[in-house]
Amino acid sequence: MFAQMIRQVTRSYVTRAVIAGLSMLLAASVMAQATAPAPADTPEFEDPFLQTVAVALRAYDLDVVANLNARDLVRQRIRQPRFGRFPDLPSGVLPRSEEIRQWETEYAESQIAGVAILSTAQVGDLRSPDDYLEAWLSAPAEARIFVSLYIEDRDWAEKIQTVAGAYNYHVRSFFGGDVSPAAQLYATAAQRLGIDSRAARRYRSAVTELKYLGKRVRRNSNSLFRDDGNNGDRNLARNEPAVFLKQTLGDEFNSSTIREIIVPGGVALGETATLSIDVAAMIYAAGAMRLIDADGDSWQLPTLDSKALKALFDFTERARSIKSDAIVDIDGNGRVRISSALRDTDVGYEIMRADTQPFEFVPNLPVTKSLVIDIAVDWLVADSGNSLDFETGYEIRFLSANNVRIAQTRAALQYEYESASETASFQDSWGSYVGRLSDNLDYFGLGGSVAGVAKYAGWIALFRKLRDDEVPFVRGRYEFMKIDKTGRNTPSHY
Repeated sequence: MFAQMIRQVTRSYVTRAVIAGLSMLLAASVMAQATAPAPADTPEFEDPFLQTVAVALRAYDLDVVANLNARDLVRQRIRQPRFGRFPDLPSGVLPRSEEIRQWETEYAESQIAGVAILSTAQVGDLRSPDDYLEAWLSAPAEARIFVSLYIEDRDWAEKIQTVAGAYNYHVRSFFGGDVSPAAQLYATAAQRLGIDSRAARRYRSAVTELKYLGKRVRRNSNSLFRDDGNNGDRNLARNEPAVFLKQTLGDEFNSSTIREIIVPGGVALGETATLSIDVAAMIYAAGAMRLIDADGDSWQLPTLDSKALKALFDFTERARSIKSDAIVDIDGNGRVRISSALRDTDVGYEIMRADTQPFEFVPNLPVTKSLVIDIAVDWLVADSGNSLDFETGYEIRFLSANNVRIAQTRAALQYEYESASETASFQDSWGSYVGRLSDNLDYFGLGGSVAGVAKYAGWIALFRKLRDDEVPFVRGRYEFMKIDKTGRNTPSHY
């Protein structure tokens, strides 16, 4: 019995020694790779991070690929796990609200895990989670890397963590526990990677980085979807307004190009704002949006409810995705079609209500459709303090079809809304039917009945401008994207 105990102790000691020896060997291999030149057959990656870690991870039997959805790659059987990017998650694409919610749900259920990798040298020793988060939010987009994985692939994630750490990346792993610290990093990750394995493919996940695994890009495309990069958003729901860009309407001097009697979109907003300051960042804090200029000064914006801000932000993102300005349309049978980004929100309800107003003021004009559009949005420095106000030019149009069934504007009334005073003023009118307008038409009342649309148009135009200029929005983004924008239900008929 004593001899058996000696053998067990000896076996245990040898096992620990072997494991320790292997760990030292692997660590030495990683450090050697950090200083040695890459072999000639090493694949080239446009991504600096993948290029850096590719050879070292190969020693761990983990393949590094630039495109996890490549057609030839997906056709092959997985011989060993793969680590890489997705073509439909290019650099700079931050998670949307639904993606964050789903990631949090599956993380809380211990089904998935995450690894945050911060590639910046301009930080010190990040001992606390708060220090890491601050450094993460201060880092440029290319430095904020996040790996999502199925929990059974934890061993592979730990290997990635070891290699990244050996190359002096700042790494934090999340394999359980409080959701918030991990989700805050995921919500602001501009570089989103995944681990592709047999186990991960078998796991049925709604998390984007796992849902894309095993799917190959479409023929002659670099996307999984019919319309490159928009995640299938062109496949609109039946009650979504038809894709519609208001520029195709024409104006006072240019004819319409829409071959429809009923123009899709009783309200269509698509202007991009002009700004009188150079914006370096947008932040959300204490229930309000603020802009930071190039000198680091903070600019206060007009007051707007957080739920309304979130709804308008979501509409801007969706409009850009599907290339449509349409918000709401009510057809001749009273059926309501509204952008999914604004459905069942107070903002959507108010805009839908405004769409019913023009014919309340102009009941007898021989036209078939009214339309409210924005024509210009200017954000200006206010008279006092570091604050901004805006002015929105908008038109209320009345349309009907000509003899070849092309919708044309018969009368258009132009207004201007000022956010400082929250008032609208009549500016001008044009169109062949202007002379048919009633002499006692309440121009002030008509413009005021849709002034709320002009207010929202100002914010949509601002969000468009900031998006077009690629202005960073990371501070407060996690809290903002989790706002519940739900409000009054959108009726199916009005």
